Amino acid sequence: MRNARDGLLLALSEATYIDDGDVAQSARAITAAALEGLGIDRCGVWMRAGDGQSMRCLHLCDLADGGHRDDLDLELTATQYPRYFEALGRERAIVADHAATHPDTAEFAHGYLDVLGIHSMLDCPVRQHGRMVGILCAEHRGAPRAWTDDEVGFLGSLSDLFGRVLTAAERRDYQQRLEALNTSLEERVAERTAELRAALDYLEKARSHLVEREKMAALGQLVAGVAHEINTPVGVIVTAVSHCAGLLAQLREAQAGGTLTRSKFEAGLAEIGDGLDMAQRNAVRAAGLVESFKRTAADQTHDVRSRFELGKTLADVLTTLTPMLRRRGVQAHLAEVPAVECDSYAGSLAQVVTNLVVNACLHGYGETPPPNARIDLEAGQDGGMAWLRVIDAGAGMPPDVLQKAFEPFYTTARMRGGTGLGLSIVRTLVERTLGGEIRIETSAGGGCRVDVRFPCQAPA
Repeated sequence: MRNARDGLLLALSEATYIDDGDVAQSARAITAAALEGLGIDRCGVWMRAGDGQSMRCLHLCDLADGGHRDDLDLELTATQYPRYFEALGRERAIVADHAATHPDTAEFAHGYLDVLGIHSMLDCPVRQHGRMVGILCAEHRGAPRAWTDDEVGFLGSLSDLFGRVLTAAERRDYQQRLEALNTSLEERVAERTAELRAALDYLEKARSHLVEREKMAALGQLVAGVAHEINTPVGVIVTAVSHCAGLLAQLREAQAGGTLTRSKFEAGLAEIGDGLDMAQRNAVRAAGLVESFKRTAADQTHDVRSRFELGKTLADVLTTLTPMLRRRGVQAHLAEVPAVECDSYAGSLAQVVTNLVVNACLHGYGETPPPNARIDLEAGQDGGMAWLRVIDAGAGMPPDVLQKAFEPFYTTARMRGGTGLGLSIVRTLVERTLGGEIRIETSAGGGCRVDVRFPCQAPA
């Protein structure tokens, strides 16, 4: 069932209407995925008022009552359901296996749960720009149901997707307004000066939000890759331990039956030892991957100034990127790095490296990388400056593309899901956070070299 849910999430994440900000179509698709993935027949999207004191139903899918509906005039208020809205204020998932008795949902017992035959509820918050703006509500008819962690995570992922839709719709609306403004800019310069200043302020705030969202998107890629990579050693561990347990049971049975010979005992011990050695090697492998991922993830989500060793940080980032690179058939190689101690922002540096490597993989080598596709990383120190170089032998960029490479929203791969934010965010992090500079050397068909320099001691 989990594979089926992963398939639903993957299909939704690749759907064009998600990043196009089509709220209506996305609401239908996401509620339908919730029904299929959770095996329920009722799910709704509710949007929260700005003051948090009421919610209105944006879309409801009830297979027992007409299917998809987006024309319902349904509203819930904190006055009617104070304990439920108090629970919503915590901005966490409400997992009500027995909705009629659960303290957060018991207010719905009479006149709602009993009328509709609902026994279990699962509400996950929809967030936009880090703020809860609504919920995705799954409702189960029939006997009370104990929601599993996997089901809660699945609905939470659907909620995050809808938050992505809302952000895309907001960005699309803003871009449309900006384009409409540009068409008549010359004639309206005088009267629109104040509006343009406000628009620039808004764009700066939007840029900050997009930086954070890009960080989370990159971290999401790392999570998916590491999870896939860990499956192999964990599977070996499970198989080895299971085999050892079977051998041990055979030895005990032989001992109890009086048929245990010295040779059989020694052979059994040897085979058990081999199995345990195999389990231990794979456990160490999995633990190392998890440790690298933990350090990288912690840096990217809690970017505070700290002391770190440049080579170790780069190695950790590449370890977490290896699964993604392997799936695409691209190798990454980090040359030996001398000891470079930095007092700077490891999270921002990790984000820079992640974006540059992913950019080289996806845009440099494209959909079908050649058999020898490779990305080389070099790093070192020059006086008080640390430097980093990322090199690929991919498609490169012609002069007109290079000229716009750092512009926000400019991309040559929009049809493949490119946002045009990767290099823009890289330059922002390098210049504003790390206090450094970035330069690109490239040509059409001649690969690409990106040089980053930043002070070992970050500016105050």
